[in-house]
Amino acid sequence: MPLNETQLSAIQSSVAYLLARGEPLVAELRRKFPEVTFVRCPQEDMEGQPYLAGDGYQLYLINRSAVCIAVTDSPDQADGVVIAS
Repeated sequence: MPLNETQLSAIQSSVAYLLARGEPLVAELRRKFPEVTFVRCPQEDMEGQPYLAGDGYQLYLINRSAVCIAVTDSPDQADGVVIAS
């Protein structure tokens, strides 16, 4: 299911809120957005420009439809989010 701007805005708000409070990030995001895949990694592991960025984190969109996961800049091709911090 492709992501839309409303979902991405809600995800970004949730990431900022959870990081600011030091709460479990990926588990809470998976609970709140069960249709979206979430992965967390160090910023050093990511290349290119993030789709969204905030204070201390960057969000990259991913597509899992092929054999390998691919980073995309198109929400209509994305079904997951990498949180790099």
